[in-house]
Amino acid sequence: MQHEDTRQQYSKVVRGWNTRYDLEEFISAHRLTPLVARELFEKFGPYKIDLDRKVAELRAAGKSNLGH
Repeated sequence: MQHEDTRQQYSKVVRGWNTRYDLEEFISAHRLTPLVARELFEKFGPYKIDLDRKVAELRAAGKSNLGH
């Protein structure tokens, strides 16, 4: 494997790992109630990857109290 190929693969994996939501953006992106969004934000932090994963898990588990 060439050095260039490794660099490209690594950048694809790492890109966006620390992208953060602000609270309003998180509410809008997932159509959450402000109270639920604030609780998730406090518990799991502002990172998009963590919050997106948690919302997906909760929706898959049938948590109907997430949205408006």
